[in-house]
Amino acid sequence: MIDTHAHLNDSQFDSDRDQVIRKAFQSGVQKIIEIADGPMEWGNALALCRKYPNQIFCAWGFHPHHALEWQDNYLSDLGKNLDSPLIAAIGEIGIDYAKSQAPVHIQHRTFRKMVELSNGAGKPLVLHCRNGKENGDAFKDMFHILQKYWKPKLGSRKFHGVLHCFSGGMTEAREALSLRLALGVDGPVTYPKNEELRSTLVSVGLDRIVLETDSPFLPPQGKRGQRNDPSQVTEIAQRLSSLFNVSKEEVVSVTTRNALELFNLC
Repeated sequence: MIDTHAHLNDSQFDSDRDQVIRKAFQSGVQKIIEIADGPMEWGNALALCRKYPNQIFCAWGFHPHHALEWQDNYLSDLGKNLDSPLIAAIGEIGIDYAKSQAPVHIQHRTFRKMVELSNGAGKPLVLHCRNGKENGDAFKDMFHILQKYWKPKLGSRKFHGVLHCFSGGMTEAREALSLRLALGVDGPVTYPKNEELRSTLVSVGLDRIVLETDSPFLPPQGKRGQRNDPSQVTEIAQRLSSLFNVSKEEVVSVTTRNALELFNLC
């Protein structure tokens, strides 16, 4: 299994980070993508990759929660480092109308700058998109910016990015797939209320899905209220097994292949 989205440098892991990582690998996790979603995390993410060579890779990005902190020099800092084979993607980046305190136009500007940076980098995007009660449709706005400014140089690769923690319906899924985005599936697929999400995933098909945990956030249903960790990716695989009516081994095989192709780790 591959956990394609974790935040292992989060302070919740400060007391037992190495134990958590060892537990993940012992549970069957093959690789982890560490998400460094702000400049304060970029260096720590690289350090973690060097500590666990060929097991942990990272993504560097600028989360919409940090949009008010944007400085233009971050673009040059990113650009100088994106050639590193340890940095497998750019992200997470995107739009959040639920929790970000940044005004919509600031979020859009920051997202556009990151998208334009990615055009010459040859790296996939890790995308964050969340609707709120105000400010319109975040998915529609994100797709519009991608269509207008994103020109990925990834050739015939199956995936040009991933829509992390996918929470949309069939309309959003079709749009994502048209842009060669994989759909990231994590704890919410196990939540009882998310029947529409499960129905959408079945329609999309297993060959467009990657597993993720978003650790330490979004634990699966049986761990609600507890700290999540990458070993819980096995619970996501088990839920998809029953959802698609295939063996867990089949889920692991397909989603691992998808993740390797997405991040060019084959």
